[in-house]
Amino acid sequence: MDLIKDFIERNNIGSAVSATKAVAEIPWGKGRTIEEVLQEKGVGTCTGKHLVLQECLEELGIEFRPIVCTFKWEDQGISFPDNLLSLLKIAPWEHGHNFVQIKNSNDEWIDVDITWDPPLESYGFKVLPTDWDGQTSFLGVKTITRWDGIDMKQKKKELIEGLSEEQEIAREEFLNSFIDWIASLR
Repeated sequence: MDLIKDFIERNNIGSAVSATKAVAEIPWGKGRTIEEVLQEKGVGTCTGKHLVLQECLEELGIEFRPIVCTFKWEDQGISFPDNLLSLLKIAPWEHGHNFVQIKNSNDEWIDVDITWDPPLESYGFKVLPTDWDGQTSFLGVKTITRWDGIDMKQKKKELIEGLSEEQEIAREEFLNSFIDWIASLR
C-alpha cells in the first residue's frame, strides 16, 4: 500500500476537512517530500505537509489549487529567541511559503494552511483551529504577495534565486537555526 493510501486509512480520512486536520497534526520539521514527511522523518515543512495534503485530496478526488506567497518572519507575531531575531536583521528577505485552496460547501475557494502543528501555538504560531469546518479560509502566516494556481516548486525556486547572496546566506543560517529551535520545543 502506498504512503498516501496508508495515511488516509490510518487516519480515517474521507473528506477535505478530515485530510486537512490529519495533516495539520504532523509536526513541523525538515521533511520536504511526501516520503520524508510520512516515512523517514515524520515531520514536514510547509512544502512537505502541503504535498501530503494535496496527494490526500487527489486520492479522494477533491479539487484543490496550490498557492505560493511570501511573508516576513519578523511580522508573524512569533516569540523567537534572541539568536533568531538577530539573524532576521542581518539581511531581511521575503520568505517563500505555500499552501492550498479547496472549495467550501458554497463552491467558493478558501485558503487552507496547515504548516504549524498545535503545540507551536503557545509560541505565537497560527495553527488550524480545532473547530475548523472547511467553510472559511485559514492562513498560518501574514502574507505579502501571493500567486494562485501556480507551480509551487518552480515559483519557490524563482523566489530563492531572486535573493542577494547576503540574503541567501542569512536565509540558510536562519532556517537551520529555526529548525533546531523548533526541535528543542518538542
